[in-house]
Amino acid sequence: MIMSSVARLEITLKRPNAIFETWLEQWLQEAERRDNKSRHKLREALDALKMYPLPLSSGRECSILRGFGPALCTLIDKEMDKQRNKAEIIVANSSMFQNEVLQVVESAKKHKRKQKADSNKQSKLTKKEQKALEEEQWRSKQVVMQPGKFRIKLIVDTQETSGKNKRLLDQTRGYLECLKIDYEIRRLAVGDFLWIAYDQEGNELVLPHIVERKRMDDLSSSIRDGRFHEQKHRLKQSGIPNVIYLIEDYGDNEHLSLPMDNLKQAIINTLIHDKFFVAHTENHSRSMVYLQGLTQILIRLYKDKVLKSCLKFDLPCDSHTSEIGIWLLKFKSLNEYSARNNQLNVKEVFILQLLQLHSLSLEKALAIVEIYPTPRALTDAYKACKTLQEARQLLANIRFGQLQRSVGNRISQSLHDFYRNEF
Repeated sequence: MIMSSVARLEITLKRPNAIFETWLEQWLQEAERRDNKSRHKLREALDALKMYPLPLSSGRECSILRGFGPALCTLIDKEMDKQRNKAEIIVANSSMFQNEVLQVVESAKKHKRKQKADSNKQSKLTKKEQKALEEEQWRSKQVVMQPGKFRIKLIVDTQETSGKNKRLLDQTRGYLECLKIDYEIRRLAVGDFLWIAYDQEGNELVLPHIVERKRMDDLSSSIRDGRFHEQKHRLKQSGIPNVIYLIEDYGDNEHLSLPMDNLKQAIINTLIHDKFFVAHTENHSRSMVYLQGLTQILIRLYKDKVLKSCLKFDLPCDSHTSEIGIWLLKFKSLNEYSARNNQLNVKEVFILQLLQLHSLSLEKALAIVEIYPTPRALTDAYKACKTLQEARQLLANIRFGQLQRSVGNRISQSLHDFYRNEF
C-alpha cells in the first residue's frame, strides 16, 4: 500500500454572509438613532453572524445563531422577498465563498511550490556550501535584547586558567569562584577577559569592554619578541572601543629581561599613543578583585539598556550607543573577526611584518603603510631613488603619533637593508 501525506488546509472566510451583515448594520444604526431597545439584540446577532464561518441562505437558517429570534429571522426573509433576489443573494454569498476558497487554495499552492523549490535548491548544495549558507543566515540575523531579558557574565580566556605550573593551574578559577563572579572559560581570539550579555534563546552579545592582562615578566618578553605591538594592533582592530591594559607586578619586578625604565615607557606609550586605559595591580589576586568590581559596574551600566547586534563594519564610528539602543558584536563574530591571520589583507600583513623589527612601534608602522601600503610599493620607491644614501633615508622623515616625531635614520636604514638585500 502506498501512503501519501495530505496537508490539511484550514480556510477562514473574512465575510461569508456579507449581505446579511450589511442589513443588520443598517437596522442597528437605525435602532441606535431612535434609542430602540432592539439595538441590544441586533448587536448580539451581528456579532454572532460575523463570527460564523459559513454562508447562510435565509433568515430561517440564521436561527441557529445567538441573537436571531423569530422576529429577526422573519425580517430577513421579508427583506429577501421584498428585493426579489433571493436567488441572487444565495449566488452572491456562494460566489464570495468560492472566490475566497480559490484565493486561499492558490496561495497555499504557491507557498508549497516555493518550499519545494527552496528544498530542491538546498538539496543540490554540498555540505560545505550548506554550512556556509547557514552561517551567513546566522550572521545576518538581528539580535535584540530588551532590559530584564538578559544576563551579563565574564568570559575568561583558556590561557588564563592553564599553565605548566600545576600549583598555578586553577589559580584564576579559584579567585573568581571565591569572589562569586559569574564567569565562563572559553578560547578568546583577542584579549584575556571580556563580558557578554546572553539571553534564554542562546544569543550572545559582547559588551564594548575588553581586558588584556600583562604580568611584568610577560610584558617584558612580549616586547622583546614583538607580541606586544602585534597584540595591541589586534585589540584596536577588534571593534571593541574600550581596551583596558591590566599591568600586574611580578613579585618585586626583579630579574626581568628588560630594564624597568623601558617597561614604564612602554606602558606610558600604551596609555597616551594607543589611548588604552591602563590599570595597575600588585598581584594576581588584586587583579581578580579589580575584575570583580568592573563586572559589577558593567552590570549596573547595561542591565537597563536595549542591546542590538550588528556587523563590525556597521558599528558606529564614535560611539556604540544611540537613541534606539547599544550596538554590539555577536560573540562568535568577534572571534571570527579577531582570529589571528584571519582574512588579512596585504596592508595588514605588511603591518604585522614591520612590527617584527625591534624598536618599530605600531604607530611607526601605521605611518609607514599610510604612504607605502604594500611591500611592493616600498620596494618600488627604493628602486626610484637615485642614490643608495637616498634610499636608506627614504623613511627617516615620516611623521607618526600625536607629537609628530620622525621615524628616524636607524629604522629607515634597517628596513632598507631588510627589503633590498638578497638572502
